[in-house]
Amino acid sequence: MGASRTCILALLFATGAAAAGEPLGELLARARSLASSQGPVAAYELLAAAEDEHIGEIEFDYALGRAALDAARPDRATLAFARVLALDPLHAGALIDTGRAYLALGNAVQARAAFDMVLSLDPPPAVRDQVLALLARAGAAPAGRLALRGYVEASAGWSSNVNQSPAAAQVFVPAFGANFDLAQQNVAKSDSFLALAGGVDAALPIDGSLALIGGAEFLQRWYRQETAFDLGAIGLRGGLAVASEERLTRAQLVAMRSDLGHDPARETAALALEHIMSLRSVGALTFFAQGGAFRHPLESLRIFDANFLTLGATIQKLGERSSALLGVAAGGEDDTGGNPAGDKRLFAVRAAGEARLTRRLSLSAGAAWQRGRYDQIDPSFLLERDDKRTDLDLGLQYALSQELSLRIGLTWTEQRSNIPIYAYTRDEAWLGLRHEFR
Repeated sequence: MGASRTCILALLFATGAAAAGEPLGELLARARSLASSQGPVAAYELLAAAEDEHIGEIEFDYALGRAALDAARPDRATLAFARVLALDPLHAGALIDTGRAYLALGNAVQARAAFDMVLSLDPPPAVRDQVLALLARAGAAPAGRLALRGYVEASAGWSSNVNQSPAAAQVFVPAFGANFDLAQQNVAKSDSFLALAGGVDAALPIDGSLALIGGAEFLQRWYRQETAFDLGAIGLRGGLAVASEERLTRAQLVAMRSDLGHDPARETAALALEHIMSLRSVGALTFFAQGGAFRHPLESLRIFDANFLTLGATIQKLGERSSALLGVAAGGEDDTGGNPAGDKRLFAVRAAGEARLTRRLSLSAGAAWQRGRYDQIDPSFLLERDDKRTDLDLGLQYALSQELSLRIGLTWTEQRSNIPIYAYTRDEAWLGLRHEFR
């Protein structure tokens, strides 16, 4: 019996010594492999054996804390995460998992403090929703108490193409074999603008997992000279959310109205469904579906009436100093108003990321591509319309305080089309001041 115990102790010592002398990258890879093959306890024991060697290294301490949390050792997890936050106070992953560890220890007060700090970092929407679900579990919004979050932003900028029109004043029409002059309102126009936007999210918990949710958003853009293209929009939504630590499901009815030149342009009514799953890599996987109808109050625009359905998914990652998103969507619009182009089928992909350059300064970038194809031959251009659109955006944000930030943005859009009247390019630049409240 004594000999067996001695052998076991020797084996454990040898494993720990080997781990201690192992390069960090190889050690963490071996821990991930052990977690998959033998479970979280084995991974935790491996990393714990190397603690003396790598203590104080952010990547190691964070991995040790995650392993301890998975191995039902939240007390050890809080210690490891505390070392991470001592070196990087805004480490989003450590903040989220510190909250989860305190929840496991029954310390709701410190859990809420950690989750509130994550929300102050303005994480991606799916990660924010995950944290809000954890906050509800921590008792941050007890049943019957309304929780509100929102923002208001004022901005000024310039657009090279306020009416999203081609630059050429003439277009060749194959059906007539001749060039035609476009009306002036259908030729690209540039102008400066002022804009105001805002929104609010509301949640009223019914119990620990079920909540009534809703929100409202508005946007108004005024051009200096081209006032016929002033934009306005207002949207309302409301529904139910079911949340757990790992999942969030939302169903909402959405209504939106947009104006162009102060005349009603489009009304939208839809049902929106989302299912968000937390990922162990500190991120989220979202599946969504939206279906409804576009209607145009003005008689001249009713040919664009359509019913629509869109399905898609996004994957988001929230890292130590950066976040990233990749999404795809597909769907269509079924013509109900007599559009000569017929029904539309759509496919889109988007990628975006944000990096924290300093404690107050962050950089964001995004790229999107979409293709829309119609199923009827246009009688004037003798083609089935086929559009390909590319959007690029770049932003810089400086936090003046926890609630107030200064934002600078640049965007570029190009739409190519086999029917020239639908092709255009647009550049925009803007400067904005944003205030968030909760």
